[in-house]
Amino acid sequence: MEPKTYTTIDLRRQMGEILDRTRIAGEPAAITRKGKTLAYLVPAEWFEQYMAQRPTASDANRDAA
Repeated sequence: MEPKTYTTIDLRRQMGEILDRTRIAGEPAAITRKGKTLAYLVPAEWFEQYMAQRPTASDANRDAA
């Protein structure tokens, strides 16, 4: 799913709506300033799944040894 793009001004003016669209509808959002992407806003479940699947620091140390 392609994220909808919002400027930092949009985020300030419509924060509640943007958060609801992300949380309820599962729509990711790209936050931009001066045409450059600063951050992505994704549903909490997506981030939690990402964190659960990524290797931990101890895994990286074990692989390097």
